[in-house]
Amino acid sequence: MIQGPVLVTGASKGIGRALAAALAARGIPVIGTSRDPNSISDPLPGVRYLALDQGDPASVEACAAAAGPVEVLVNNAGQSQVGAVEDVSVEMVEELFRMNFFGLIRLTKAFLPAMRKNGHGTIINIGSLTGPFTPPYQSAYAATKLGLEAFTKVLRQEVGRFGVKVSLVVPGYIKTYIEPRSIAPAGSAYADDLTAFRKARDKKMDKASPPETAAAKIIKVMEKQNPGPVYYTGHLVPAMGFLKRLLPEKRLQKMVRGFYKLD
Repeated sequence: MIQGPVLVTGASKGIGRALAAALAARGIPVIGTSRDPNSISDPLPGVRYLALDQGDPASVEACAAAAGPVEVLVNNAGQSQVGAVEDVSVEMVEELFRMNFFGLIRLTKAFLPAMRKNGHGTIINIGSLTGPFTPPYQSAYAATKLGLEAFTKVLRQEVGRFGVKVSLVVPGYIKTYIEPRSIAPAGSAYADDLTAFRKARDKKMDKASPPETAAAKIIKVMEKQNPGPVYYTGHLVPAMGFLKRLLPEKRLQKMVRGFYKLD
């Protein structure tokens, strides 16, 4: 049974907000983070909000200090990008990695010592289907999520003997209401393909699962005595996880391009 506190990053909207609401409804102490908690027009009852800019090391350290020890850390906050590799600057890639990967690691390291010393704790990282099913035009975002999967699998092997559980939850298309940053310079050689990709993506989002679907899955993983390393959630996503293990990479890439109407 979850006692709390549970810290959920990116709790102002989407999956993070749905998860914080579900946990708070159970009477579990919840700490939710947002870049600017004062800008949340409808804060959730029972949720204590803290400021967190995951790309800023000082902000990460301040958030961890203000939160204190937690039973569960849910690394949900993140940003996305859409753009061709040739069009996205290295600086933009570095910015995304600071937010999605290095900031997440810094926050995890801040809470990990207390979990290890206490002999229990749970860390759940939120991945993305763009990790195992890498689509074109999301190279940096997919790289952060693939890196997060590897980080999760390594960390769970290191800290499991101390009673700390670590898992990755991979949502499919979820209505998070978070739009990816689009990089499309005028005259780009990839403009037509990128437009087709965005149109197909937007159409898929119209049929996306509500964030409550992912929140329910995260809580189930949180409650497991001996959770596995990776879980998939969302419409058809578990079946796609099976296909990932079954099909060769060349076939998978062709399937992904067809999925986005690029062939």
